[in-house]
Amino acid sequence: MNRMVLLLALSVPACGASQASAPASRPSTPAGPESGSSAPAPASWSDDMPTQDKAAFMKLKVAPKLGAVFHAADAHRYANFGCVTCHGPKFQLPRDYLPKLTLKGGKITAFADKPQVAQFMAQKVLPEMAATLGKPPFDAATGKGFGCMGCHTIESQ
Repeated sequence: MNRMVLLLALSVPACGASQASAPASRPSTPAGPESGSSAPAPASWSDDMPTQDKAAFMKLKVAPKLGAVFHAADAHRYANFGCVTCHGPKFQLPRDYLPKLTLKGGKITAFADKPQVAQFMAQKVLPEMAATLGKPPFDAATGKGFGCMGCHTIESQ
């Protein structure tokens, strides 16, 4: 487990945005452009809902759930998990901020290059994100569902 956490810490720079420590018992969401909104989050995710609803959903539903997943992997590093973790300090789309993944021979190279990080993302992060968004996880047989491309850019070699 310690090796996985170390590799995660070294290999996922997007999730390592400099963040101040918060109480380890509760992941929190840092203030961002959307933090002034007091609107409740929509009950479910829709790709075509207005940006302010997407921001509210992310802040109030996605960040706490995914924060708990990352917090379980490394409570200290992700004590202050929030919007900046995946969207960066300029609140970009995750695809524009998170590390790009490489597809070679039909496979994402991270599973060979950084297996513990890739397994953590595939087994913990991806299923939780898909469930929170109310989408089925990616199915390689059909090519449908929420997968790595939901947050990362994938470049083919």
